[in-house]
Amino acid sequence: MRITHARLRSPLELQAAISYQQHLFEHDVSICQPILSQNGLWFESVWQGEDEFLAHVCKEVPGQPINFDYPYGLYKFWGIVLGKLHQAASLFRNNTYQYAKWSKSFEEMLAYANHESKEVQQTLKNVSNFFHTRMINSENYGITHGDHREGNVITDGKQIHIIDFDLPSENWFTEDLFRPFFDSVIYNHPNWQDKIMPYLEGYFSIRPQETVLLSSFSWQMLMKSLEIYLWTKNNWNHDIAPGGGNTQQWLSAIKDKIINNDWLNQLPQEFR
Repeated sequence: MRITHARLRSPLELQAAISYQQHLFEHDVSICQPILSQNGLWFESVWQGEDEFLAHVCKEVPGQPINFDYPYGLYKFWGIVLGKLHQAASLFRNNTYQYAKWSKSFEEMLAYANHESKEVQQTLKNVSNFFHTRMINSENYGITHGDHREGNVITDGKQIHIIDFDLPSENWFTEDLFRPFFDSVIYNHPNWQDKIMPYLEGYFSIRPQETVLLSSFSWQMLMKSLEIYLWTKNNWNHDIAPGGGNTQQWLSAIKDKIINNDWLNQLPQEFR
């Protein structure tokens, strides 16, 4: 069961997310299944005094969040699952709901960046130029999961399920595809680079390889770095970062990737 305050997430936003999630489930994507309430509703209002909370339920899936220490075959299967998700997403027809959009994120980042260093502002300008001139078509762009990171991919070592559909967004599918590797890039983890190729092999067994611009990997990493860095710096007031660990150390690690390009040399050749 998931419960959120109606001021943080409107009923219409929740309905939009569940509509997308249910579409994926109906197209046999390996995700957590949304469950109707006894009243036949996707979510119910729960009141505490004058405060309204929205509650909805998804079916439990087996396992724990994935990491990069499993046998190679599991990452190929992961790529297949994500490929099927995007295949189903490309069939999603929405005339009812509004979803978050990547361009809105740039508007917010530009406002935050007014007080940043010239290096951060220049990186933001470069990233903005890349995405605002990037080709969009029905094969490479659509409604994405929006938070497809390791913590939202559950495995028991055999099966894989994708969970947590709180943040679907209109974006390039590569945002989902490359998002799980963000923390590994930021923290210089050594064990992800040999796992991304079987992952992509599985993905390309479902989706045409020409739909993925591999060289966009670094741009997706930079965009996510800027989003997280600027939002956290301007909205987060706790010593512990949203993902755990010391906030200042976390921000410092992300900023280093934003302004220094040395990490690009560590990427697999296909992504440069």
